[in-house]
Amino acid sequence: MANRNSKNSINTLKELKSKEVEEFIRKKVIEVMREIVSDPDYGLELKPEFMKRLKKSLRSKRERQIVSFNKLLKKYK
Repeated sequence: MANRNSKNSINTLKELKSKEVEEFIRKKVIEVMREIVSDPDYGLELKPEFMKRLKKSLRSKRERQIVSFNKLLKKYK
């Protein structure tokens, strides 16, 4: 069945003019790029608990309280 659809697609592509193929490909590339870069959380509100954790994280970074990955490895070996 897939082979049959494949042949139909090839025949359809053969019938398309060069400009039509270019336009088809361009539209598909744009469609895929939108899917890749879209933000699924767009428009959602940040919860107060999250904001509190985020501020704490930023504060600790400014105060250099971040432990490097290597130190963590040594600590938990």
